[in-house]
Amino acid sequence: MKYFILLLAFFALTAFNTIPDHNAEALSKDARTANKNIAVYFSGSDWCVNCYGFKKKYLEQESIKTMLESEFIFYNADFPQRKKLDKEVVLVNEALAEKLNPEDIFPLLVIADAELNVLSAIAPGEQADVVYKKIESQKTKH
Repeated sequence: MKYFILLLAFFALTAFNTIPDHNAEALSKDARTANKNIAVYFSGSDWCVNCYGFKKKYLEQESIKTMLESEFIFYNADFPQRKKLDKEVVLVNEALAEKLNPEDIFPLLVIADAELNVLSAIAPGEQADVVYKKIESQKTKH
């Protein structure tokens, strides 16, 4: 049962990755083309208990999930300890962390513009409605 839950969590997290070629430049290009800001979720899927709680409390809330999927270019920068990621994905995740999460805070949701300038950072501890409003305030005007 434990493995089933971990497998389910893995598929749920990887379903959010929207960079087609796992390239940080592509992330910025996609954001510029779509006229959207970028949302990057920094997680440790197989070691960070707080990441699981953050995902459950915020990212799996239908209103927040829908907004992230439709109004932002969303990417999950995962840093697992046991699971091996493709070298290319690791390089992208590390580049994003260096730019957007230099303090290595896990979990963390960062909203950035298309040039990867941080607009907002959301860590655990806030009410879901407050988080929703923070995210909503960072949507680009179409």
